[in-house]
Amino acid sequence: MEIATRLKGMSATKRAKIGLARLRVEGVPPQRIVSIVLAVAALIKADATAPRAKEFRTVQICKAVHRLASGTHRVWVVEDHQRRKRKIEMHAFPKSTGRVLREMGRMLEEPCDWVIEKHVAGVLDHRQRYGRPRAAI
Repeated sequence: MEIATRLKGMSATKRAKIGLARLRVEGVPPQRIVSIVLAVAALIKADATAPRAKEFRTVQICKAVHRLASGTHRVWVVEDHQRRKRKIEMHAFPKSTGRVLREMGRMLEEPCDWVIEKHVAGVLDHRQRYGRPRAAI
């Protein structure tokens, strides 16, 4: 799998597939991804001010899922000239550009379309009954 610092210059589709592979390597269960897709769809439907474009929902789904396993993390232990050990850490995160977010979001959302159609109403009903009241801003 490619590390985050080597993704520059690749096509959006290839970067999206690498992002999905990171989820598998990190052991993110498919149920977690489906629950994120369902939650984002329900939140957008419940929010009267949220844009209704499908592209907005696709990008928001990808942002939430991408955070689960994005980036490359490395730790090295080095000795200085006085033999003191220090830990050096590198945390590199790939830029989540528009085309990559749309492509990866589409890959995540399309298999879940049936779940969204069938269960968003139930999620919103459950939220209405048992959810916390929202604070006035």
